[in-house]
Amino acid sequence: MDSKLITARRTALRRRPLAIAIGASLLLSAGLMTGCDNSDGPKTAGKTPLGQSAGSANDNYATIDGGKVIARINGSPLYRENLEVVKENLGAGVPESRLVSRMVELRLLANQAREQGLDDDPSTQARIQNAVDNQLANTYLTDYLANVEISEEELKAAYEEAVKDLGGEEQHRAAHILVKDEDKARDLLKQIQDGGDFAELAKEHSEDKVSGEAGGDLGWFSLDQMVEPFANAVAELEPGELDDELVETQFGWHIIKLEGVRKSPPPTFEQMRPQLEDSLRRKAVTQKIEELRAEANVEILTDEVRSIVDRDEGTEGEAAPKAEETEDAETEDAADAEGGDRSGMKGLPAEPLKALP
Repeated sequence: MDSKLITARRTALRRRPLAIAIGASLLLSAGLMTGCDNSDGPKTAGKTPLGQSAGSANDNYATIDGGKVIARINGSPLYRENLEVVKENLGAGVPESRLVSRMVELRLLANQAREQGLDDDPSTQARIQNAVDNQLANTYLTDYLANVEISEEELKAAYEEAVKDLGGEEQHRAAHILVKDEDKARDLLKQIQDGGDFAELAKEHSEDKVSGEAGGDLGWFSLDQMVEPFANAVAELEPGELDDELVETQFGWHIIKLEGVRKSPPPTFEQMRPQLEDSLRRKAVTQKIEELRAEANVEILTDEVRSIVDRDEGTEGEAAPKAEETEDAETEDAADAEGGDRSGMKGLPAEPLKALP
């Protein structure tokens, strides 16, 4: 299909880019999860022969059962597991030595914060608690989803429901010959009207090389994918009809033949399979959260917060697939649908519980 004529409408796959920069802010989440203990232990400590504070730092870091210690910073352990988490978050390509160096610096800065009592700040404690809750919640959901089984029957039922509102858009299939010179275009049109072979002339003369190699065939398209003069001309033709007028666009002069008109088919089951699996897993997560809330004793203690919770809960349960969520499956080729991780499972657990600040 002529890439110049068709306005791309396919939504790009949403992918989260991996952070590459190394710094304390990027290592913070991994550093927090080494185990934060807000006990009332001493905030100062004796000095080592080198002058660094020692003793209290070790008290403020929980141990990792079975963890492999790869370094100690003023007595507090830095584990291989700490390093692996950071490597996982940042991706490959960063030397371990550089990561360890930054993690040491992060630990030293964190120790300074403790010595100054900054870990007693309510806002800081809240952020740490939020980070711990978020990590544990996502770890639980990852484990929970690993044991969720989705049957073919469930997938097919979901497919039948999803495609009810898909497809049915009018599509046209046309062929064209594109040239820059009007006189040449008129000469080619006359040759076709006199019995010349449209496909052969397209292969020989069309400046749209992609469609030209296919005899001018542009494949199936919706009219709004084409520039307006071209779309308007196609809309006036009957299947099998050659336009007896040239059509001028910003690309040149077109000779157009309409091959056919149809209603667009819905995406196939296999094209939608990743999306359906993703939707059913999200449904399973929603159900699990609803079960936990039903069993829990939750007390909202202020009217302001209560009104916000009531409002938010009133919008839940509206996660049915939207038309825009299925547009990719309807318009993309099967090869595109099968390529890559379109299920979104890598990021799924974080979706119902957005990362907290």
